[in-house]
Amino acid sequence: MKLLRSVPSGIIVYIFAVQIASASVILKQVALPSGEGVVVASAFSPDSSRVAVLRKVAVPNRTGPKYAMQIIELSSGQELRRAEVLSEEPPDLATNAHFAVYSPDGRYLLLATRGSNVLSMIDASTLQPRKRIALHSDADARTPLGQGHRDFSGAVSLASSSRGDWFAVLTHDELKGNEVFVGSFSFGQISKSWSLGKGRTATQLGQTSIALSDDGSIVAVSVLPDGNRPSKGFNNLLLYRSNDGKMVKSLRTDGLIGQLMLLPGGTVLAARIDTPGLFSKKTCIERWSVSSGIQDGKYCDPERTVSAVLAASPAGDRLVGFGSHIRKSTEGQVYSATGRVDVWDMQSGNLIASLEMPRFVPYLQMSANGEWIMAGQMLMQLSIRNGLTR
Repeated sequence: MKLLRSVPSGIIVYIFAVQIASASVILKQVALPSGEGVVVASAFSPDSSRVAVLRKVAVPNRTGPKYAMQIIELSSGQELRRAEVLSEEPPDLATNAHFAVYSPDGRYLLLATRGSNVLSMIDASTLQPRKRIALHSDADARTPLGQGHRDFSGAVSLASSSRGDWFAVLTHDELKGNEVFVGSFSFGQISKSWSLGKGRTATQLGQTSIALSDDGSIVAVSVLPDGNRPSKGFNNLLLYRSNDGKMVKSLRTDGLIGQLMLLPGGTVLAARIDTPGLFSKKTCIERWSVSSGIQDGKYCDPERTVSAVLAASPAGDRLVGFGSHIRKSTEGQVYSATGRVDVWDMQSGNLIASLEMPRFVPYLQMSANGEWIMAGQMLMQLSIRNGLTR
């Protein structure tokens, strides 16, 4: 099932401030340096000084597009360097989503394409390729499932630890099921993998995801049931040890969840991806305690349904999500989800700033210091009334 599309570039948005405890926090759009193509992925450097932006560029008389990576200095808004990347990307994956993460030390960028079984690691300073990491020995193989269709096999989510040396990949295979891969940036290879069994990875509002603890020792994964309805004993939030793949905890949350974030202290943030019913309560970003297995907090928008995507800065004590007005057809299919990017103070739970968006935002990133946000193709900055960031 296709996910709702991101916001086209060049669209006008409106900025407003939310008053919280006598301070006015403003979320504003910041222009990216000009560049060819459409932004399809991005990642903030660990020190919050730069953002890496991956652009897909259509090329006349060429089977597939080319991809260009920009490194942008956030303080000045200037492009520091640019280079073509993913030169070996298969043309049949050109319409798929892309993922990007920095290594914890900022030396490398890891790129993945939804449905690909190969990761591309590049040097973050020179943007030159360092290594291609195959998740399977037959990484480029696809099994025909009928005329014009080959089985889906490859990455659906990518994560890195905030310290240490680790990255993790969640993959889906239509025939074989779902798998987790854990690897090392410094060695440029996979160190451990294990199967999750069969199950869907997406709904209309989002897809399952993978997250790492700050030191990379724990992997958190969201999963969906194989059928339309989960069984009574189905747990959809799973936690494993990275070094051996042993499960340490499984939780059943209030609904289907997609994007996750594993915070220090054993807390999981989870965004719902189930479609709310006609008379159901508006969904919120949920906070779950791993040790107790219970929900101990929510982050809500009083006017909107908060779902699908999230990002957070534990150091900056900020959380960002998407609050939407979901519109469904008479058959129950979601056909639009206009809304706004919402920012909360994580400690108090207060909504502190918002920015209206005309369409659904498929992914969010927040810089480590909590000042910068990438919402699809749009760069945003948080500031207080006197112009100084918090």
